[in-house]
Amino acid sequence: MIMVLIAIIVVAILVYLGIVSYQRYLLKQIDELLDRKADISESPVRQKLMEVSSMNLTGSSAIGLDNIRNDYQEIIDHRLPEIEDIANHSKQDVNDMKIFEARKDVTTVSESLDAIDEETRRLNDQLDNIKRTDQEQRDAVKVLRMKYEEIRKTLLAKNLTLGPSIDLLEEKLARLDDEFEMFSGTVEAGDHEKAEGQLQKLRTSTEQLEAQIQNVPPLYEELTNVFPEQIAEIKDGYDQLINHNYAFEDDIVDDELGAIKAKISDNLETLGNLRLDAVRDNNKSIEIRIDDLYSILQTEIDARKSVEHNFDVITRFLDHAEKQNKVLLAEVERMDQSYVLSDDQLVLGQNLDAELNEIRNEHDRDTEQITNQPVVYSEIVERLKAENDQLSEIEDQQAKLNDELQSLVDSEKDARARMQQYDGELHNIKRHVESLNLPGIPEGYMDYFFVVSDEIEKVGSDMNQVRVNIDKINRELDMVSTDIQTLTKKTTDLTDDAAISELAIQYANRYRHTDQDIEDAILRAQKLFDTDHRYNESLTVITKALEEVEPGAVDNITDNYYQQKRTEY
Repeated sequence: MIMVLIAIIVVAILVYLGIVSYQRYLLKQIDELLDRKADISESPVRQKLMEVSSMNLTGSSAIGLDNIRNDYQEIIDHRLPEIEDIANHSKQDVNDMKIFEARKDVTTVSESLDAIDEETRRLNDQLDNIKRTDQEQRDAVKVLRMKYEEIRKTLLAKNLTLGPSIDLLEEKLARLDDEFEMFSGTVEAGDHEKAEGQLQKLRTSTEQLEAQIQNVPPLYEELTNVFPEQIAEIKDGYDQLINHNYAFEDDIVDDELGAIKAKISDNLETLGNLRLDAVRDNNKSIEIRIDDLYSILQTEIDARKSVEHNFDVITRFLDHAEKQNKVLLAEVERMDQSYVLSDDQLVLGQNLDAELNEIRNEHDRDTEQITNQPVVYSEIVERLKAENDQLSEIEDQQAKLNDELQSLVDSEKDARARMQQYDGELHNIKRHVESLNLPGIPEGYMDYFFVVSDEIEKVGSDMNQVRVNIDKINRELDMVSTDIQTLTKKTTDLTDDAAISELAIQYANRYRHTDQDIEDAILRAQKLFDTDHRYNESLTVITKALEEVEPGAVDNITDNYYQQKRTEY
């Protein structure tokens, strides 16, 4: 019992000590929060607010300052005293052992002070921004004042390089001066927002003016010096070329120079209105037109050099082609006496001669023009190029025709050799057939043989004409070649059918006394062979019958025959 009592007393003492310790902790927190409250009361916002208030702001800036002042006064006059009351009340709660109420008040005070801290920083930043903006705008007044003085000096110094744009540039500077004075007044009045809008506009207008002052001189230089000098150079060069017997197709040089001068005059007026993008576009157009005129002159200068270098070359080329054609026409006439020429071969030489006459006439006209009157050399250059191409084509056609003529002799030799070859083959076939000692020759074979013989005789007759038609003869020889091949095949078939049929009949004789069918087949095959001279049918009859009595016998007879065959057919 005593031990329980002692334990209770110990626990009570510990609880009491814990409560006393926590009271001290809460009282310390409250003192710290009251110190934070005192620090806020002494924040630099108050001093900055006094400084900014002395700036005598107007407009939206003054409204903004009033809002800051009101927000700050709300903190000082109401929110901080309320926090102090809560803190003092929480002290009393601690002393009265109202620990939970005191802890809740401490949390409320801490959160309220955090919010006031954030609000105070915001107000401080806004005051700093007002001071910074005011200083920046006052600095801008100084900078712009110096900038306009520099621009004024630049306009005076570059007066001669700005041409007709000087008046409008000075007007724009005067307007900027007026706008600057308005901006300066707004800054002095302390209306920062309005001044900021004026400042941005001034900066944009100032940059545009500086850019125009920078961009005008090179454009003016082109219009007053570069282009006029080029025009004078072109005019001088043009006059010299005319004096040296040059001419120009659709001569537009003088008219174009006049039009360019008028364009320059118009563009100077555009420059005076400061329409610089239009001036640039017009200057580019003028530059292109001047370059075109330079190109026209240079084209004729280069063309004359080309004419002087190539004219005699074409003359010699033409002389050579004409001589070649005379020789070629003589050769055509000579060959026409011995050979039948094609219409193309007969006409080509004459056509080439006519074409050469046209080239000669054109070349002679150019020769006279170069000697006696102004010349558009570029046109002559084009004609020389065309003449060179024509002469090259003519030369190729001459060479081709000459090769065709010369090949006629070789073609005739080849044709005679082929004819002799085919005639020899025909005689060999004839001797071979005669050597077979057959009882007769099939009528169809003999007809084809004589057809081939007549064809060869016809070729021989054509080749012995006064004027040989090589093309016709070659066509005939091609036909003979085909028919010789066919005749060779017919001869081979005739030889093989007769030989194998005879061998098969001889072999079948061993069965004729024992097999009536074989006897009948032998008699029929022998009649087809000896009387009708139908050797293929004879072979078919005897081999069919023999194969029935002795399968494989026909193949053996055939194989032995081909193994022992020695003739070509």
